[in-house]
Amino acid sequence: MYLWRCLIFKVSNCSTPDDLADLKSHLGDWIAGCGIPDIYTATLLDVKRIRGEIVSHFAFHRVASMIQQFVAGMDSCGRFWQMVKRCWKQFLPVFTNAGNKLIRNSFQDLFTIGWSNRREEEEATIFQWEWWLMAIQEREVDHTFEELLVFITGADLLPPLGFPQSCNIDFYDQESGMRRIPYTSTCSLSLYLPRGVADEDQFKDLMNDALKGSLGFGKV
Repeated sequence: MYLWRCLIFKVSNCSTPDDLADLKSHLGDWIAGCGIPDIYTATLLDVKRIRGEIVSHFAFHRVASMIQQFVAGMDSCGRFWQMVKRCWKQFLPVFTNAGNKLIRNSFQDLFTIGWSNRREEEEATIFQWEWWLMAIQEREVDHTFEELLVFITGADLLPPLGFPQSCNIDFYDQESGMRRIPYTSTCSLSLYLPRGVADEDQFKDLMNDALKGSLGFGKV
């Protein structure tokens, strides 16, 4: 998107015969590909029209066939798209990003905890986990709930219909002489935390290394 906005800006700034000649030489094929083949015979009086047609191409014509195919597919299921049009307010959260920011309570409610028979150690870790979530809410640490959601699930916002299952918190043991940072499985929506972490600074450092040290979902 950024590239074609820059190209449109260059068309808008075409104001002299030399600018127009340069435009035809360097961007003529691109403009023609936008459905404006008369760019090669255009004059300065045509520049405003050409710019408008390029914008129309990217805003409408380029995606019109895909939108029509989507609507036809929806209507093939009992004319479902017509229902969406009639009840658009109810379907708005499904088809658009409502942009609601995550907060501590809603984020915490996503998880179930896989307690074991070593619950006392695990409760110490969960106490630090809840403290850390509060620190995010109060902006006392350099992380966001969206960043944490990506780390655990691969998604940067909650799906409109929710995840197919609850997220899990499971535990592991730190091996003697080793420092193993928290890790996740985005396939199973699981976060793995070390048992028996009772120190705030230690937990903060572990989570910071886990989030800042990861490459990011889908990156190698």
